[in-house]
Amino acid sequence: MTVFLLRHGDKQDGDYHNPILKHQDSPLSEEGNRQANAITKYFEKVDISAIYVSGYLRTFQTAQPIARIKHLQPVVDHRLNEIDNGDVDEMSEQEFEKVYPDVWKSYVARTSDFRFPGGESGEDVRSRISEFLQEKIKLHKHENILIVSHDGLIRVCMTYLLDIPVFKRGDFKIDFCGLTLFDFQDDVQRWKLYGFNKDIVRMA
Repeated sequence: MTVFLLRHGDKQDGDYHNPILKHQDSPLSEEGNRQANAITKYFEKVDISAIYVSGYLRTFQTAQPIARIKHLQPVVDHRLNEIDNGDVDEMSEQEFEKVYPDVWKSYVARTSDFRFPGGESGEDVRSRISEFLQEKIKLHKHENILIVSHDGLIRVCMTYLLDIPVFKRGDFKIDFCGLTLFDFQDDVQRWKLYGFNKDIVRMA
């Protein structure tokens, strides 16, 4: 199975709070829509068997132009959602540091995993992306799939693929519409990374 893991496009500023998702459910901006349409050129000659998106509007909107040319319906899977920041969601960094000083120290130190108050730890997120990928290995053994997700989740996914501590996720940077490409090698039962944060908008 080969995975095309894409971050959503540029998003709108403004108040789009969704209490169910625990984050701003921002739609794509005008630039984000341009990016989403531009990257279809990259995927024109790529066989895609399935498209999976998170529960956020911006991932669906990013996937939609590709879904149209591939005649596929994006499937929402909440295991692809962004990290749940719990009680610090929408706090400023100054507020975060003041209200939860111990958690803030772990957040900036990046030397151990931690749990957002009322939210998830890095290991929680790693567990759900691992579960998702293991499930799809069986379902799409010799196929290509597209996943559209978020900065935080993709960075956690990198620690899973490379088998490094989850707190190392802060060492990765993922751009809007940055594409990471990897596949599962049956003979050694391991993942192989082929490309990271590729600028396919510019390549298109």
